Amino acid sequence: GPPPPVAPEVITRDDYGHATIRAIKLAAPLHVDGKLDEDVYEREQPYGEFIQVVPRYGAKQSERTDVWVMYDDHYMYVACRCWDSASPHKWIANELRRDTNQLRQNDQIGVMFDTFYDRRSGFLFYTNPLGARADYSVVDEGGSNTDWNPVWESKTGRFDGGWTVEMAIPFKSLRYRAGTHQVWGIQLRRAVRRKNEWAYLTPVPQILAGPQAFNRISSGGTLVELDLPPAGKNLELKPYAI
Repeated sequence: GPPPPVAPEVITRDDYGHATIRAIKLAAPLHVDGKLDEDVYEREQPYGEFIQVVPRYGAKQSERTDVWVMYDDHYMYVACRCWDSASPHKWIANELRRDTNQLRQNDQIGVMFDTFYDRRSGFLFYTNPLGARADYSVVDEGGSNTDWNPVWESKTGRFDGGWTVEMAIPFKSLRYRAGTHQVWGIQLRRAVRRKNEWAYLTPVPQILAGPQAFNRISSGGTLVELDLPPAGKNLELKPYAI
C-alpha cells in the first residue's frame, strides 16, 4: 500500500485506490452512544470516498461516508457518519435480530480487521441504522464462520442528513499480536440498499458480488500506528438451563 500518513493526515491513497490509514489513539475511553459529539471528531479528520463494486464498478460511492478508526487500552472503535440524501422513511432498516441474513438487505456499514496482517483471515462486524449487529470470522478467504459471536457494542443515531454509528470492539474479543507499531489489514463496506449500491474503502475484484467482496481479505487496506495491549485469554462462559 501507499506510505503511512503523517499526522494530522489520517489516510493516504495511491493511484490504484489502495489506502493506508493512521489509527487514532485516545487518551480516554470513547462514550459510545452514536452521537459523535466528542472532541476527537472535531480534532481528527475523517476519511471516506468509498469505491463501488455495484452497480457502477469503480465509481465513487453516491452517498458520502465519514469514518474514524480509534483505540484505547481496551477497545477498538469505529465511528461513521453515513450521509444519505433520502429522507429517513426511504431508508431500508427493519431488522434487529443478530446475525440474521436479512440484515444484509438493510442499509449498513461494516468493518473488517485482519489482525495478523496475513491478507488471508479476518474478523468482520457490521450494523444497520437501528443498531442491529452481525459478526463473523473468515479463515484463508474461505467460508464465513457465523458461529463466532464475540462481545462488542454498536450504538446508532441520526442527524439532519443521515445516520451515525459508534462501534466498540474489546481487544479481549480479538486475537492479535501485542506491542507497539503493529500493523493490521482493514476494509470498510457500506450498502445503500434502495440503490443496490455496495461500496468499499479499497478496490475489490469486479467478479465478486456486492456483499461477498467483504470476505476478500487480501483486498483490504492497511492500518498503522497501533500500540496494542497484551491479548486476553478469551475465556467464554455460556450458561444454559433445561
